[in-house]
Amino acid sequence: MKKFQELEESLQNQIIDICNDDPYGLNTEFLYINILNSTGSTETLSKVFEVHETLIIKIKEEGKN
Repeated sequence: MKKFQELEESLQNQIIDICNDDPYGLNTEFLYINILNSTGSTETLSKVFEVHETLIIKIKEEGKN
């Protein structure tokens, strides 16, 4: 599993932007690790984490490599 800092910069920036927009101050590494370790369909995870399905797919693909 890659650490957050090892992800492509563009993917890091997408996650950072989501966390910056979160009214509760969501932590970037927390969001990344939770999405990476979660099971379920992309559609379900997208709804649970309130992010686009494409971001779920990118995190799952890049994070495991």
